[in-house]
Amino acid sequence: MKYKLMNKNIEVLKFLYDKETHTITKIIRVIHPEHAPLGSIEYKTGITRKALNNWWKDRSIPASRSRFKEVMAEMDIHSSVELLERCFGLSLSDQYWVKEENSDIDWKDINFFENDFSEDMGKLLMGQIDYSDALDIFSPDNSSDGNLKKKWKIINGNRYLVKGGNSFNNQEPFNEVIATRLYELILNKEDYVPYHLIQENDTFYSACPTMINTEEELVSAYYIDRMIKQKGNDSLYHHFLESCKTLNIPNAKMQIDKMIVCDYIIANYDRHYRNFGAIRKIDTLEWKSIAPIFDSGSSLWAAQPTSAIGSTYKCKPFKSSPEEQLDLVDDLAWLDITKLIGFELEVENILRMNPLLDNARIEAIIQQVRLRIERIVNLNSKLKDKLSRTE
Repeated sequence: MKYKLMNKNIEVLKFLYDKETHTITKIIRVIHPEHAPLGSIEYKTGITRKALNNWWKDRSIPASRSRFKEVMAEMDIHSSVELLERCFGLSLSDQYWVKEENSDIDWKDINFFENDFSEDMGKLLMGQIDYSDALDIFSPDNSSDGNLKKKWKIINGNRYLVKGGNSFNNQEPFNEVIATRLYELILNKEDYVPYHLIQENDTFYSACPTMINTEEELVSAYYIDRMIKQKGNDSLYHHFLESCKTLNIPNAKMQIDKMIVCDYIIANYDRHYRNFGAIRKIDTLEWKSIAPIFDSGSSLWAAQPTSAIGSTYKCKPFKSSPEEQLDLVDDLAWLDITKLIGFELEVENILRMNPLLDNARIEAIIQQVRLRIERIVNLNSKLKDKLSRTE
């Protein structure tokens, strides 16, 4: 079948699609390559069928998502891309979608930013309802990424992503609120996505609003990083910053350094290339900024037993050692160190809202946060001394 890849109302390219294999078999014609998704572009050759297929598959729910294999079995589907096909590939992270070549359907009539959508698919993925043929599965949940249970929900007319935690202690939603409080203390409002707690069926979840509007797209660091060839002696950190520089993404170093510092304080062990990135304006193709920090729940040893709290963990994305990654930061002029005083007490207050955490676990986490703040204070003093010696 012949399809068009659209970026809101802009025709990007035409392609042939095989619905049996759920793959793009041929790019027929490229119309506006400048408006193509970054993930469809190879830095050597431009838009390729292979890259486009990889980007298309990346839009679908990962097979590793909690409970997703059970959902696929209930729905009698064998590929998460099948769900993507049922919602035109639409997402709440960008404005890309696909339609049949001769279709007269418009983006304004189907996009999830401006039109209501059913919560059936989200509830199914969260395990809140069972599957039936009567469910309305036209939903942005068909294109959500990540491994924890999640769903999109319309609250007071706004789109919110609702996320659950692990089955061990449901700590991740509370970690998101802790991270938000940290960001409120030391960052600018535009530097982060705020999370708050909600309850459904006696279970706590985190909820955050969409970070973009209908004129923007979120581009993951994974695609940004691939835009230039990495030099043999270049570190992951410097290569990513060089990629940002090549694309003219403003103020990248400071914003990435802020993310590194915050991730260190809350011991984030899962800051991979797909949960940070940058925001681009779709009409002008101007890069607005590094994306506000989001998805910080996998932190504070959430998935580890209490006895392991404080143990060494492998972090991401630039170094596997948290201390070595923190050492990449060479300027803390943006940080008011006094704002961190007493932060561990706020951590305690939030964790005590979780009925699944005992005192021993909470005390262990508080102690580690206190130690990590001390490390930031020491780094700040070290960098100030270094600066004074060079002046």
